[in-house]
Amino acid sequence: MVTTFSVLVENKFWVLTRIARLFARHMFNIDALTVAPTLDKDISCMTIDVIEDEVGVRRLEMELKKIINVLSVHLCKKEDYLVTEMALIKISKDNQEFKAFVKEMKLFQARVLYSHDDIEVFEFSGKRSRVNQFIDVGLAHNAQSVVRTGSLAMPKAINVITDAKQGA
Repeated sequence: MVTTFSVLVENKFWVLTRIARLFARHMFNIDALTVAPTLDKDISCMTIDVIEDEVGVRRLEMELKKIINVLSVHLCKKEDYLVTEMALIKISKDNQEFKAFVKEMKLFQARVLYSHDDIEVFEFSGKRSRVNQFIDVGLAHNAQSVVRTGSLAMPKAINVITDAKQGA
């Protein structure tokens, strides 16, 4: 089962390396990783997807909290967090499947991100299962290229970053 962590860290050199070493040392595998600055330039948010059993998830949570530059670690439960992913699919307009593909993209409410003489790139974001379906449709219609992000997670509560900075 995929578990998503939202980890607020100090925006300093070597923080990502420390976390990567933790994963390697304990033989955890990162399924997806997204790192971006927050509104506070001194703090970054790492969204980490792992495939582990419950014991592994608890152990990883405890180990992450031990890292010096980690301000907070949260398991992203659906009642507390909004979690989404995004995928891009490039397809040739010359593809025999193009018209059928465009019809399917309308069902997904995907948007055209880029259009040129011979290609279009479609963007879709949503839950992991829907992104997987979107990608499956693209592959079934002979897409030229597919890329996806890891998870993005946002707490539903207010002041999570402020609380983390104050050590809450």
